[in-house]
Amino acid sequence: MKDYTFKNPVKINHPLADKISVQDSERHYCVPGKSSEIAFFIGKDFQTEIIAEFADYTHAEPDLDTRVYSHVPNELIYSFLAKWKV
Repeated sequence: MKDYTFKNPVKINHPLADKISVQDSERHYCVPGKSSEIAFFIGKDFQTEIIAEFADYTHAEPDLDTRVYSHVPNELIYSFLAKWKV
């Protein structure tokens, strides 16, 4: 079995979250190098409210205890981080 590295969450100063996880391996819902799978956190808990900038990349199910955004274009993530990264 191939070994995968998971990247640490990045601290952000967003009104709805304090960390973003950005993953781009073959094990994630993405095209490595072009898109990534992301998730937001408050402390150690998933932030389940939809972040507007990424609404097109998640399911709109209201009662989830986790929320992941898949196939998010890397350029959109870079733009978000330029604004919110601590």
